[in-house]
Amino acid sequence: MLLHVILCVKCNSAGISIGSEMSGGVSNVLVENILVWESRRAMRIKTAPGRGGYVRQITYRNLVFKNVRVGIVIKTDYNEHPGAGYDPKALPILRDIRFINIRGQGVRVPVRIQGSEQIPIRNVTFQNMKVGTTYKKRHIFQCAFVQGQVIGTISPVPCDSFDRYDEQGKLVKHAASQNVTDIDYEI
Repeated sequence: MLLHVILCVKCNSAGISIGSEMSGGVSNVLVENILVWESRRAMRIKTAPGRGGYVRQITYRNLVFKNVRVGIVIKTDYNEHPGAGYDPKALPILRDIRFINIRGQGVRVPVRIQGSEQIPIRNVTFQNMKVGTTYKKRHIFQCAFVQGQVIGTISPVPCDSFDRYDEQGKLVKHAASQNVTDIDYEI
């Protein structure tokens, strides 16, 4: 699936959203050349225990955010399952998600990735990101139970749960921990 050249103005929720119901899975998606402004969220992936399925091999490329509350959101505890007979053991798999060439200004929280012990998020990549923020608190790039890598210049400073590589692909620093919880919903 390809989403290409989309403008989203004053979206009440998200410019582009995947989930929350995706029991069959979502994979092999390219989202590129997207401009989102005056929105609560720009890019969003949402799921929860009981949803099952998977989100994998998703690439976001050439994104621009302007005056957005949260730029990128991946959330694994999105509301309750709507059916009374759902299987709480049906845990979704989230992996192989890439964000390449991300730009923005006036963004309150550039990244909020909230995995959990039940649903860790694996192999998330950020490559070449520069987002100007409006909120100068320490926790503006927020992560919990996520593993991945950053390549090249990333601004603001990413979470410690990512391996860091330079522009040539040389490892600069190993991740400190993959299970650090650094989510602040007050911002």
